[in-house]
Amino acid sequence: MSDFKKPPLLDSSPNMQLIDTTPELKANFFSGLDLINMKTENIPMLFDNLIPQVGVWALIGASDTGKSMALRQIALCVVGGQSFIDIKCNAVHKRAIVVCTEDDELAISFLIRKQNKSIGLENDHLLNIKFLFDTLNLIETLQLELENNPADLIVIDAFSDVFDGKDSNQNAQVRQFLNKFTQLANKYKCSIGFLHHTGKRTEELTPSKNNAIGSQGFEAKMRLVVEMRLDKNTPDLRHFCVVKGNYLPQEQKNSSIVLKMDENLTFANTGERKDFDSINENTGNSKKIEPANFDNDIHFRCIRYVLPVGKKYSHNVLNEKIRSYFEGLSNPFSERICRRFIEYYERELWIVDEGGGNSRKFRLNLPT
Repeated sequence: MSDFKKPPLLDSSPNMQLIDTTPELKANFFSGLDLINMKTENIPMLFDNLIPQVGVWALIGASDTGKSMALRQIALCVVGGQSFIDIKCNAVHKRAIVVCTEDDELAISFLIRKQNKSIGLENDHLLNIKFLFDTLNLIETLQLELENNPADLIVIDAFSDVFDGKDSNQNAQVRQFLNKFTQLANKYKCSIGFLHHTGKRTEELTPSKNNAIGSQGFEAKMRLVVEMRLDKNTPDLRHFCVVKGNYLPQEQKNSSIVLKMDENLTFANTGERKDFDSINENTGNSKKIEPANFDNDIHFRCIRYVLPVGKKYSHNVLNEKIRSYFEGLSNPFSERICRRFIEYYERELWIVDEGGGNSRKFRLNLPT
């Protein structure tokens, strides 16, 4: 057999010049020395020790908890340079964009007018908050606006309505979608907050980043996740729970900021904090933890997390991983409860035992 060597790509000209097939690259590399010399002492924050100045974050919660009201209030505070729930605002441009998919112009007109009775912005401030109701070509529209009018904050209300993937339970699709907004935030040095929903039965659980519906990839991309909770005993109180904060101290992620809503749908800090574990106390409606009481999307997210594709785990290992995944529950996730979950997953054919006999080995049986 003769040796064959692939010839280099050649130009068709008589001079036989090599064709340059390397695409033009525009990546910006920073050396470690470059980064050290930036002398960054603190992560820049749009609101002190809460909302990052650059990046994507989320406010999650069940229906009627006041998520949209809180996000509009944050945007109004940005354009007015005001504190939000006693947390200092560090806006540079004092401009904000709110993308609305759940309310139309008339509804927002009524709501913003009502909220501004408590906030008290002047006309010059109000000119700097813009509302967008058409989400067609959203990234391109936002980019064009930011080119002409840099903003500190973009609010997306709500994530599920603008998500352009086929399945919000698929990590790859969710991360690919959110990457576009991360790049937008990084390019224009702005903060992008998403409104997102929690599962129907998560109110009985301790506040957690895992309560968001859909893929775990959603919360994984967020630099901050806050869960909004109704108070079980007082209708005008809300619990503002930081359940994930990449650059926040742990003590800020163990207790809620208790907020009071006024007659103008605006929130104020009561100065109280409440441990996550005690938010559901004294309600008289404590429920036994049963797999059937959880939404399927919570189960799917758990299974994909504890039992990755290609892995096989014994009953004991899977039991421990499930217990670890649900460690945020106010009631301890005992070994007995974990066994019920494994049995439930087997009955639903979401996991399959391929060990047989006493040597049980489970693998994932959900679509990847």
